[in-house]
Amino acid sequence: MEAPYGLPIARLLPLEGARAVLVGGYHGTWIPAPEAGQLALDASYLGAGVLAALPADRCGLAETARVLRYLALQSAGQCGPCLNGLPRIAAAFRTLAAPGPHGTVRADLARWSGLVEGRGACHHPDGTVRLVRSALTTFATEIDAHAHGHCTATDRTPLLPVLEES
Repeated sequence: MEAPYGLPIARLLPLEGARAVLVGGYHGTWIPAPEAGQLALDASYLGAGVLAALPADRCGLAETARVLRYLALQSAGQCGPCLNGLPRIAAAFRTLAAPGPHGTVRADLARWSGLVEGRGACHHPDGTVRLVRSALTTFATEIDAHAHGHCTATDRTPLLPVLEES
């Protein structure tokens, strides 16, 4: 649907019971639902203009891992960040999304994001890193729960649409 700039996000999306909102599509950012509820539509952060609310019963880490895998597979593979960085980041995030010890994965993701950003032949890696960094921040509590072997999600059904590799 089309909506004018300045319209509160809470008027567009049902945020009651939401964990977070993906703002700007797959190269956008995750924002905690309470914070998103205070925002109005603004071109400075809206990116592709896509908004998606993540229900509280879904795992933001699992959703992000699926999207990162998709983004890594969609790269042209013509530069180092796309050929090596994005697949490595996607694989590491998949590990982070699985309940259990993660070792240095969180630190590795932060470091690799810095190595990828600004070094691609296009902006695909930069947008992907934006999503990673926002997920690491927005879902920090869930990352800690996963590290202790527990996921708070009760519904494992994928939410965000991505083409699955055949």
